Amino acid sequence: MRPSRRTLIKLGSLGLLRALLPPLPPVDFYTDGEPARPVTRRPAIAFARSLQFGALIRSEPNLRAPQVGVLRRDDVLPIYAEVQTESGPPHNKLWYEVEGGYLHSASAHPVRWQLNQPVNDAGAHGFWAEVTVPFVDSRVAPSVKAAPTKYRYYGGTVYKVIQVVKSPDTPEDVRARPLPFSGSTAWWYRIEDESFPGLYFVPASHLRPVAQAEFAPISPDVDPREKRIVVKLREQRLYAYEGKREVFTCRIASGTYFKDAETGELKDYTTTPGVWYVFHKTPTQHMYGGAVGDDESFDLPGIPWVSYFTRSGIAVHGTYWHNDYGVPRSHGCVNVRSEDAKWVWRWTLPPNDYKERYATLPVKERQNPARGTTVIVE
Repeated sequence: MRPSRRTLIKLGSLGLLRALLPPLPPVDFYTDGEPARPVTRRPAIAFARSLQFGALIRSEPNLRAPQVGVLRRDDVLPIYAEVQTESGPPHNKLWYEVEGGYLHSASAHPVRWQLNQPVNDAGAHGFWAEVTVPFVDSRVAPSVKAAPTKYRYYGGTVYKVIQVVKSPDTPEDVRARPLPFSGSTAWWYRIEDESFPGLYFVPASHLRPVAQAEFAPISPDVDPREKRIVVKLREQRLYAYEGKREVFTCRIASGTYFKDAETGELKDYTTTPGVWYVFHKTPTQHMYGGAVGDDESFDLPGIPWVSYFTRSGIAVHGTYWHNDYGVPRSHGCVNVRSEDAKWVWRWTLPPNDYKERYATLPVKERQNPARGTTVIVE
């Protein structure tokens, strides 16, 4: 029997669309106490995680098309195709074809759904790992019975694994408390949070170890003084140059204004124009700030591939809380897709050591284009 669209949306919110990703074997799941088998459809190119409550699925890729579905935050659906149309805001006319209709790309974060073979030893220095399922809730102990922490780790975010722990759970425990997106829960990774130390455990199968080769610099033989990043605020685009040759470009979301919850005044978080130099880099950063309730408040673990270029903390980094590039919307940083942030991170100086969390230039070297890549914001 073919599940209804309503059932599939429920399955998406529980992370139970596993059979739609061809490499994963089909399994039985239960919804509302009734058995429901995921139905094999045409292959998904990715999965869409809803970024907000009330994200609308429409019958056609058009903002005026009838609504055929409503998603909650973190509902997950397969993406069958990307569609460019004339309908949408001027900076973003990309739609995703999903089950039952079309979802505007600004409403969803495209993510992977990949389960991984656990690493059985973190080693003396730990290792870096990327979340490869739409999301996973961290817990205070390596068990499905343990209480969740306040942090949900989203697809594409990166963390430092400092310990590998075998779970004490029995098969009965796991069956009684199935986790979203399935996968083995026999082994768990303990995550190091540099901003808020504590106990954070996640199933090892939900994270992919980042290989040391992924830290290798891009174009290391190019004279560092010939490398430069140019951020064009009017275009909302980043360019990378080696001499006069453009070698990379991507869309961005730069800083904007946010409203103060108490005064109603707008605060200026626009990205500061000028000539800067990358001086501090990290594979991942837990960023937070602002007062609770303010438009400007945020608490975001695992931001990937961060390249700081001002002392006030402005950086180029990956983004998972929005998918709407081409318009200012950040707290000053240059938001880009995580894969674009990784390219910039590998291409710029200073280089990163896999064993270290940070690569930081001494103060006296922070305006030396031979040591830190030039960034021009204009």
